[in-house]
Amino acid sequence: MANKVNLQKIKSEIETKQAELEKYEKKIIQLKNREKQIKKMASIEGRKKRTDRLIERGAILESLIENADELFNDEIKSILQGVFKK
Repeated sequence: MANKVNLQKIKSEIETKQAELEKYEKKIIQLKNREKQIKKMASIEGRKKRTDRLIERGAILESLIENADELFNDEIKSILQGVFKK
């Protein structure tokens, strides 16, 4: 009789631990998904900053080159290479 009670207690404890394990596995999945979201948001933010920087710097350079809007990209590149060549 005592063995039967002990066996039931052990089975009950196993079920409790399995339920707890499932709960924590779900939490791990949620946290991993949150990590992916955060990394994606950081990547998007980094691209936005880079895009803003490139636009701003391009505008600065274009304002310093006479008739820049009429020149082709390779002409602009040649001008800048000439200016920055040592």
